Amino acid sequence: MTKSRRCPVLPSALLLAAAAALLAFPGCGGKRAEVRPLSSAVAGTAEKYLGTPYRSGGRSPKGFDCSGLTWFVFRQHGIELPDTSYKQSRSGRKIDRDELAPGDLVFFRSGRSVDHVGVYVGHGYMVHAPGRGKKVRRANLEDKYYRQHYVTARRYI
Repeated sequence: MTKSRRCPVLPSALLLAAAAALLAFPGCGGKRAEVRPLSSAVAGTAEKYLGTPYRSGGRSPKGFDCSGLTWFVFRQHGIELPDTSYKQSRSGRKIDRDELAPGDLVFFRSGRSVDHVGVYVGHGYMVHAPGRGKKVRRANLEDKYYRQHYVTARRYI
């Protein structure tokens, strides 16, 4: 009969201190060591609406346009965003593309100004409401269209 070993249980105060240290000194564990549970929750909420129909001006699970989806998802977490993709692209904290983390917003333009937004969900993908006749879906940021039309990314969390 083999003896099972139990893992020691760390006191919650020690766990909280370790998490606080990571937040206070995010560079200590490398560029991506920052703990961002709210951001991951936002990305997860965006994925809940995969398959929702596109609706111009839509801001509810009955139908979304791109900025309505981001507005609604962030609102579920108590974060107020501006109402259009252009306005959303002008607020928040600008981040470089190589700093993207789940919950960040990514912006695109097909004309002169920003006209599309999605929620970055990790591993090179975003969730967005692509347009009339389509449903909320995932898209790879490395697809030719998104590479060519990418403008900026913003962090709100």
